[in-house]
Amino acid sequence: MSAIDNNREFDVVIVGGGPAGAATGIALQNIGVGKVFVAEAGTYSKPKIGESIPPDTRKLFQRLNIADAFELQGHEPCLGSFSCWGSEQLGFNDNLFNPLGAGWHLDRRRFDKFMADQFTQGGGLLAGETRFASVSVAHNATYPFQLSFDNQPPVRCRFVVDATGQPAIVARKFGAQIKMQDAMLSIAAYFDCKDTDLNALKLTLLEAINLGWWYCASIPNNQLVVSLTTDATIAKEYALKDPKNWFALLNQTAHLAGRVNTLAPPAHLHYWKTPSSLLNPPAGNGWLAVGDAASCYDPISSQGVYKALATGLKAAQAIADWLDNKPNTLGEYRQYIGNEFINYLTQREYFYQQEQRWQDALFWQQRQAS
Repeated sequence: MSAIDNNREFDVVIVGGGPAGAATGIALQNIGVGKVFVAEAGTYSKPKIGESIPPDTRKLFQRLNIADAFELQGHEPCLGSFSCWGSEQLGFNDNLFNPLGAGWHLDRRRFDKFMADQFTQGGGLLAGETRFASVSVAHNATYPFQLSFDNQPPVRCRFVVDATGQPAIVARKFGAQIKMQDAMLSIAAYFDCKDTDLNALKLTLLEAINLGWWYCASIPNNQLVVSLTTDATIAKEYALKDPKNWFALLNQTAHLAGRVNTLAPPAHLHYWKTPSSLLNPPAGNGWLAVGDAASCYDPISSQGVYKALATGLKAAQAIADWLDNKPNTLGEYRQYIGNEFINYLTQREYFYQQEQRWQDALFWQQRQAS
């Protein structure tokens, strides 16, 4: 029997069960919106790149009432970071004196499953392997939105949340458009470091090169994740989706190569688009988008998970007000998403302008163009 055969009417349906969707569901539960359904297309088993999250994320976990449960997950501490950016010398930024303590290197697959479990433990209903197909609107109905899925019966609801990530497939059904500011590609590998001193790898390492920039961090289970962010055209020109070429380029780095020179080359790579984009609009009558569906940030910002949680918290209050016939908060949410994106673009521009060693290189010309 389907997970939703016996309950097909909800206050809120969230399409997408990643951190943004789960955070929205948890926040809705915390403010008393109980009939929430999350439709997740996957099964939380697909590998995902690790992500470093800042100490300030602890405040968001506290607001979601899941801080203690998160601590028990045992993600690797992030004590700070090294960066080779704008100079051949390594710069250092540590979290040792941050009053909130260290940040974390997340095992994203396990973290996403943790967030989903927190939602279901709070009484929410989540169906995995449930891929969104379409949405229709019946005006003046108690539950005006009907959502259809590939392998589940339709459900009806009063409000719809798009948490589908970059494609924003639900919001685009409502006429929203994705405004692209930049588009890049990240190519990553996982290394088994069981025979390596991981204490030396507790700090993330960021290293700029003429073709883009590298990121390296330890994650749980004695693993090291290393990724290269560049343009798709550059990746094609240098055949960087070939593990041998990718690993050869990695071993040419000034600082990162020392972390991997004793490790075996990867057998395969993972790659995905990493755009900077804004959904226009990010909310409308009876719907809104959260996380990467609302806006995508350059991975250089390390704000993906933080933004997912923050937008989920903000969205939950706007949704609760909408359900209580107070629609003004939805406009405030739209303004919030737009303002945060403008702030992000300003910070991103400043950061890329700091690197002036390869002014003739295509990657840096495109990032530094006025």
